[in-house]
Amino acid sequence: MSMEVHVFSDRRLNSIAEWQRAIDTEQFQLRLAGDVHFADASGFLPATLEGQQTGFECYHDDAMETMRFLGVSNFTQFWKYALGFRWGADFSTLEAVWMAATAYADATAGIIFDHEEGRVFTPKQGRELIAKFISERPRIKAFLEDRERRLSIKP
Repeated sequence: MSMEVHVFSDRRLNSIAEWQRAIDTEQFQLRLAGDVHFADASGFLPATLEGQQTGFECYHDDAMETMRFLGVSNFTQFWKYALGFRWGADFSTLEAVWMAATAYADATAGIIFDHEEGRVFTPKQGRELIAKFISERPRIKAFLEDRERRLSIKP
């Protein structure tokens, strides 16, 4: 299963370095691969989250076409740019995407549209969601460890 969010804004960041500064300003423990030419980014963007390898797909999508697809009634304005994020069902990647998207949206005075929820999030709401993800880590880790233990038990 693939998940997706978009950041809509009226300006773009110019480089991965500029985006990384926005992430650092948020104090997220996310590091984007510095060797990617951001203007041409189209596909997998490697990253590390708290020292662990992760990454997500990142695309410069057509904003108007994307807003039409998502339903223009979901938006209070027409945006000039759309940055798409796509990833598989992995909790750490979910965190990384929301950190990257929140920092990007805040730095560009944009918004985040979550396809799964079908709604817009402000950067402030993105930060709140990330805090919730982080607080849920121990519970999710315990759940996954329990699942792994149960699957490894032979009758």
